[in-house]
Amino acid sequence: MASTNLPATPATLVQQVAGNVLSVADAAIPLEVVEHTKALIFDAIGCALAATEEPAFARASRVLAQLGGNPDCTVIGSSRRFNLPQAVLLNGILIRSLDLNDAYIGPGQMGHPSDNIAVALSVGEKFRASGLSVIASVALGYEIYCRMQDIIPARGTWDHTTASALTAPLIAGRLMGLNPEQLAHAAALSATHGNTLAVVRTGQLANSKANANAMVASQAVLCSLFAAEGMTGPLGVIEHPRGLSTGMLAGAKLDLLAQPIGERYRIMTSAIKAYPCIGTAQTMVAGVLQARAGIADPARVIKRIEVVMADIPIVSTQAADQQRRYPESRESADHSFFYLAAAALADGEISEAQFAPGRWLQPEMREAMARVSVRTDASLNKYTPGSYPAVVKLILQSGESREVEVIFPKGHPNNPMSPAEVEAKFRACARRCLTSARQDKVIANARELEKLPSVADLMQMLAECERGTNQT
Repeated sequence: MASTNLPATPATLVQQVAGNVLSVADAAIPLEVVEHTKALIFDAIGCALAATEEPAFARASRVLAQLGGNPDCTVIGSSRRFNLPQAVLLNGILIRSLDLNDAYIGPGQMGHPSDNIAVALSVGEKFRASGLSVIASVALGYEIYCRMQDIIPARGTWDHTTASALTAPLIAGRLMGLNPEQLAHAAALSATHGNTLAVVRTGQLANSKANANAMVASQAVLCSLFAAEGMTGPLGVIEHPRGLSTGMLAGAKLDLLAQPIGERYRIMTSAIKAYPCIGTAQTMVAGVLQARAGIADPARVIKRIEVVMADIPIVSTQAADQQRRYPESRESADHSFFYLAAAALADGEISEAQFAPGRWLQPEMREAMARVSVRTDASLNKYTPGSYPAVVKLILQSGESREVEVIFPKGHPNNPMSPAEVEAKFRACARRCLTSARQDKVIANARELEKLPSVADLMQMLAECERGTNQT
């Protein structure tokens, strides 16, 4: 009698990715990866605490409060609790709002994988996951997110947050305890529905910049919950002719996504930002601040600022975007090379203070922006990929000039922040929201996150701001 056994159907890419993510035990994450992941989680929490008064968060939280739902999860800096997808949305908006969270600087596109730390924190709280499990899920989520950025051929129709539609459900599903089949379906459902158009980060920017990844991540968690109940998605979502292979990943080398995890971790090349602005401008800001040192009255002394950056697509596209020359919103200001250079020169810093409402509209700032020129030069391409080098030249009224070249800004993997510097950044972010005593407790828990039996213990410390009580 002839055998009726049919050959096994080859696993699709999303099934291979899901299997790889589940194949790595929490305890198998290398110590150096654990330490850097903890620093990034800690940093993301600080970024969220600094953004609790931002309009995008306030607007979204008012809407979700009207909808109601089970108060399962903490929203950082808030006395209200929300259901899981809502908490992921709000925490994601907080982490992203100030453009102060991390930047992945790999051989391909730049992105902000820490946007998805909101998923790990909220799902971890809901499902009482240990600190080590949260660390592992973040490190593995970064790996898939960063691989996506590595293979995206060019910035086209799709925003980089589209990568989170594949990444976020892998983080969520791992923490929820999904099996390989369920996790593959969670990722397939999310990747099918979570695509974001690049217009969200083009021209004059809106609140949607802060919301972009948070919206993707929230629906990704919903898809993970669906998959836990047996809902299925199209498992060919990546390689199918009507899938990502002809969308965001058109022309990409897809096999990288399915390679085993563990030889090296891309999370180690994710930078902690020193300044609340676009990642490509970190070197330029550092250069302006260094060049202006010792000048008491830059508005009177400096005639113009000349900025030269690498001639690579991501930078040349941003430099050529004329709508960013004179920003009209907070979101555009922190993405404007011209405003950032002018503000850094005028104030000697780029921090939250430089984004006080309407600062970029003030006549003196508009005049200062007019004195900034930005161009690209292929001679700087020797430092790429992996960096966004900048040369800043200040031309003085006297005819003299000062020139500074910055290849790796503070926080870059080649110029990392020390633990003390990461802590100082956190305290600066948290000072309006947490007392010194509460900061100390959060820092202590973050330092030993891998030892916490449940990340809920950390989240409860972040549940409500103590505004006006901290003077540090």
